[in-house]
Order: sequence, then structure tokens, then C-alpha cells
Amino acid sequence: MTRKILVAYDGSDNSRRALELASELSAKLEMDLTILHVMMHGKSAEEILRLAEAEHIVREPAGDAAEKLRMTALNMREHLGRDPADAERVRAVSAIGDQLVAEAQTMSHELGARNVRTMVRSGDYAEEILEAAKETGADMVVVGSRGLGLIKGALLGSVSMRVAERAYRTVVTVR
Repeated sequence: MTRKILVAYDGSDNSRRALELASELSAKLEMDLTILHVMMHGKSAEEILRLAEAEHIVREPAGDAAEKLRMTALNMREHLGRDPADAERVRAVSAIGDQLVAEAQTMSHELGARNVRTMVRSGDYAEEILEAAKETGADMVVVGSRGLGLIKGALLGSVSMRVAERAYRTVVTVR
């Protein structure tokens, strides 16, 4: 019997529907829910900063938040490059990820999800989803059919398709 669900969330309409389904299943079937967001490491700095500014995410960090952002920046260097000019991009990507999982967690609680945990990672989207499913012991992975990277997905194969092909657990793709 399925006891744990992992849902991938990037803020897109399809990922919101996936989150809703996963949350409802968690509530009705008394399953634990983990929400995963894989950071937009492949996006251009301008695109990330534009999104962060539009969402009013970019602010000067203070206290513990500053330390958290600094540590995230150190961990993401391998994906974003070594140039110090990447610092603002790292900060924006981290802030967007934090905001997305916070809103997803709130939404899942409102839908009655049980034992909700969140994870934010950086790396290849499909690889990180598969790795998180393995680490959390998820019996089911719920993903949207297309996320924010529509053009990239069309060219390289969608993330949901790659997850479904390679997962050793139930995968539900939501449209």
C-alpha cells in the first residue's frame, strides 16, 4: 500500500494541479506528503531576476535568512559557475524556491495533507525528482505534465516523461 507521496512543484499551473491531487490523496488515504522544488538553475540571470522582482521576492536578507542564502549560494556554485557576479542570481533562485515551497506547503495544509515536508534542490529536474523519491521512500511520485520550461521540455523531452520512464515506483502525471 502506498504510504508516502512525493510531489514536484515549480509554481506552474500543471504543478499546482499535481499538488492539489497529491494533497487530496494524502488527506484521504492518510499518506505522508513531501513537496519538492528543483531550483531553476538553467534559467538566464535576467529571466530569474525578472521573475523574482515581479513576485517581490528579492529583498536584502537579514540575520538567519542571510546565512541561509549564503549557504545556499555556496552549495549552488557548482551549478551556476564560479563568477562572483552570479551571487545575485543565486540569491534570487534561492528566494524563489523558498517562496514556492512555502506557498505549496500552505496550500497542501489547507487541502488537509498529512505530515507535509518540503525539499528544495538544485540540479537536473528529472534526476533530482528521482533521487528525492528514493531518499524519502516515496511510493508514489506526482508531477505535472509540463512545467515552466515548455520550450526546453519540447526539445529535450519533458521532465514528467523522463521520470515516468525511469522511476521504480508509481508515477502520476497530472494535466
